[in-house]
Amino acid sequence: KAGKVQEADKYYTAIIKANPKHPDANHNMGVLAVGVGKVEAALPFFKTALEVNPNIEQFWLSYIDALIKLDRIADAKVVFDRANQQGVKGDGFDLIDEKLLLSKNTSVVKNSNGQGPTKSQLEHLSNFYRDGQYQEALRVASNLILEFPRSVYLYNIIGATNQALGNLERSIDAYKNALT
Repeated sequence: KAGKVQEADKYYTAIIKANPKHPDANHNMGVLAVGVGKVEAALPFFKTALEVNPNIEQFWLSYIDALIKLDRIADAKVVFDRANQQGVKGDGFDLIDEKLLLSKNTSVVKNSNGQGPTKSQLEHLSNFYRDGQYQEALRVASNLILEFPRSVYLYNIIGATNQALGNLERSIDAYKNALT
């Protein structure tokens, strides 16, 4: 936290050398690796921390976030689902769930013309959702779905937005459309 990355690396390395499965040291080595842009190198540290202590929310969040940074969305979703199955809960999981939902264009299905919402349109929509402006997000997504009726991403955001607004039947309908 004080910015002494090399010193922290030295201490965590010494701890891991003495106790290779130390969960906190492994997690923090992963955090250091991500901090210096070595996200791929962080994954084994996060994985070890989780294997030893799967009850720590932050271990899951760090691992999932690293996978998202590497654009390994499918892997991140698998790990997220595993955390849910383990009963790990917390506010951070809501944010990660949203990140997975809104991540890049991975869920966008192109319409028959090979066109989908532009990156700018998706970012605009994502900003409304992320900022809790659910009515506006729903309005924008509903307009876009008319233009891109096969976009899984848009149906997912409509489902999530309706869920946030308490419109559970509409949410279910949107998710069904996404699956179809």
